[in-house]
Amino acid sequence: MIHRIMVGHMLGDGHIAKTDRGNSYFTIHRKAEHHEYNLWTKKILLDNGFTVTNTYPKLRQSCGCNNFPSSYLRTSRERFWSEQRSLWYKDGQKILPRKYVEKNFDNLSFMLWFLDDGDSDGRISTDSFSKKDVIFLRDLINRRYKIRFNIHYQHSRPQHNILKCPKKKRGELSAIFQSLSISIPCMSYKLNWT
Repeated sequence: MIHRIMVGHMLGDGHIAKTDRGNSYFTIHRKAEHHEYNLWTKKILLDNGFTVTNTYPKLRQSCGCNNFPSSYLRTSRERFWSEQRSLWYKDGQKILPRKYVEKNFDNLSFMLWFLDDGDSDGRISTDSFSKKDVIFLRDLINRRYKIRFNIHYQHSRPQHNILKCPKKKRGELSAIFQSLSISIPCMSYKLNWT
């Protein structure tokens, strides 16, 4: 199960931090209003044998130019995270480990990715990935679910691709996510299709 979770969160908001010495750790930074989602992720990680201290997730102001109230989740350093880091990063940049994603992409990973980077218009942001990777993800979804997302661009950032579910297919997309019976109320707004 942890590999499916990793695919979902690493396609989305997840990050694996490199350390100078020792093992890496997994982290997610979200808006403070999504703190409940970080609590849910913490529970899943704990249920799968990973260590997350009682101090996480924590609420605090984010750093940098976009300063806003945030929820931070961080695991302990473990060998698993170092192994994942070697899959998901090359020269410090996030990449798409296609074979790993293809092997572990299912309803759960799809829903977590959507909750991380999707919206109520059926769009999924794919900022971290190249156009070829976005095409790969679009085709993977189409092969698995017979839903062909369209590729669009963000108006303000044309170099960033967006996958968009056609309106006529949003009922099928919703059924995929509802089949999991997972409830994270703070994220439900993303599944209220418009």
